[in-house]
Amino acid sequence: MGVLKTLGYASIVAILGTLPARSDEALLASITECVGRYSAQMEHHWLYADQPSQHIETQRSHLIDILDTLVTPEIATKVLAARINAKMAHASLLTQAAFSSDPRKASWAEKRAIQSLNHCQKFLLAPPEDKPRMAAQDAPKLDRLMNQETWKASQ
Repeated sequence: MGVLKTLGYASIVAILGTLPARSDEALLASITECVGRYSAQMEHHWLYADQPSQHIETQRSHLIDILDTLVTPEIATKVLAARINAKMAHASLLTQAAFSSDPRKASWAEKRAIQSLNHCQKFLLAPPEDKPRMAAQDAPKLDRLMNQETWKASQ
């Protein structure tokens, strides 16, 4: 009986070793959704001059790097469609949070958008604990000036 078990295990390992490597579909879907959400958040920050966008752009860039390692040419079109869908869904939340006349709906949409981005944080490396984080009020004013100049140029 021991020989049969050993042969069985060996054949399973041999079969698994010959299967092509593929990324976990749930991970791929989550990263794709996060890239779409960060894209919408980035564009939302561009619209408002008082919200710095550099941090969002950096995180989106890191997520795109992760996504590029997971995407194969066979699924690239599907991934792009999922990214666009996630971006549109997040943009809808941000629009509702910013412009809804119902304060309850606006509050819910803002909380939901924040929860979605917080979910995406788990895929990114956190800054080292020994370095203090920069507070939002200490952030450089360069982003604000660039956003204002962009807005003026578009008028």
